Amino acid sequence: MLNLTVSSSKGRAIEESAVRKFEARLVGRILRPGGDGYESARRVWTGMTDQRRPGFIVRCAATSDVVRAVDFARSNDIAIAVRAGGHSFAGDSFCEGGMVIDVSNMKAIRIDPERCVARAEAGLTVGEFDHATQRFKLATVLGECASVGIAGYTLGGGLGRLMGKHGVACDNLLSAEVVGADGSIMRTSADENADLFWGIRGGGGNFGIVTSLESRLHPVGQILGGTLIYPISAIRDVLSFLDGYMNEVPDEFDIVIDIGRGGVMTFAPRVMEPIVSLAVSYCGDLHKGEAALKPLRSFRQPLAETIRAISYLEMQDLSDIRPFAEFGSAGGLMALESGFIQRLGEEAIEIIVAFVREAPSCFWIAAEHYLHGAACRPAASDKAFALRQSGYSTRIFAGWTKSSEADGAFFGCCSVRQLSD
Repeated sequence: MLNLTVSSSKGRAIEESAVRKFEARLVGRILRPGGDGYESARRVWTGMTDQRRPGFIVRCAATSDVVRAVDFARSNDIAIAVRAGGHSFAGDSFCEGGMVIDVSNMKAIRIDPERCVARAEAGLTVGEFDHATQRFKLATVLGECASVGIAGYTLGGGLGRLMGKHGVACDNLLSAEVVGADGSIMRTSADENADLFWGIRGGGGNFGIVTSLESRLHPVGQILGGTLIYPISAIRDVLSFLDGYMNEVPDEFDIVIDIGRGGVMTFAPRVMEPIVSLAVSYCGDLHKGEAALKPLRSFRQPLAETIRAISYLEMQDLSDIRPFAEFGSAGGLMALESGFIQRLGEEAIEIIVAFVREAPSCFWIAAEHYLHGAACRPAASDKAFALRQSGYSTRIFAGWTKSSEADGAFFGCCSVRQLSD
């Protein structure tokens, strides 16, 4: 086994004996450079290995491990990063030379179907949570990417297909267990540590390490869902129709608009020709859903349609992230920009059309999860998540397989980077 390379932020080497004493008190274990599991633990959601090499990774098995890791890092002045799902585009899941506190193995979940409440540890992913709650025909507001960690998703606000009816993910957070920078364990809710509870609902992971979350569940059985596919030549017609249609949709309705080519779009994976894809769902009475979706299904003949009565899990599984991950693991470069747009008006449509005309061979524009209904009803000051106006969460992606293709490319204010950054 290699010697540890961890040191304090001031360059002082941490003695091996101190680390061994720390490790002996853990329920989980430490992964060291050169040891079993270390390299695989540095893999992120794309399948790539993060370029940074932590001095060691603490694979936590209980809240007590998180407390001891925080105490050890504080006492020895060690830089830390916290990892759960490993989906951080900002690269927050790892650090160079310091300690990674990895909670991804903490996956316990307890469901109270009578109270419609789930208490889940922070290492659970969206897919794991959904499969557990759907045994009782229940669900909370989560995104459609199965590998995203529920903790980071919820702390950032959390948009998903159920939010029009039930609010965003953090609106459904009832309480959380948080380990503070001083190593204390705090329960936070509307009645306990209320200021902290306000901050973690949309303010991100800046206030401590969340080890478990208690979330409100809702009855969700069969839904009406699927995709509509149009040729790229129909882009103006489709977006113009949606601009009016979305103003009248019921709370139960959700849509993800994908425009692109290159085979990386999650709702139209491996489709190489340019298309417009609409992933729609209606989570409510199926007869009312048929009526609500009728204008959308009939305004123009699509190339393909798959909308039907399906289970909630089947709808969640329609988003296939594997092609996107494969692009990254193959060394793809990308520019990525996220934002928000209120309307798909004439000006916005012309900008989108112009981008499509000049886009690289691999591009993807997504207007996701139209904010409306219950997602927009709370006051902006109600919690740290303040985006309470109707509109679309957007993401624009451009990809290149060779760095020379990206040199000098202009893409808004985005930077070109490897997908693992």
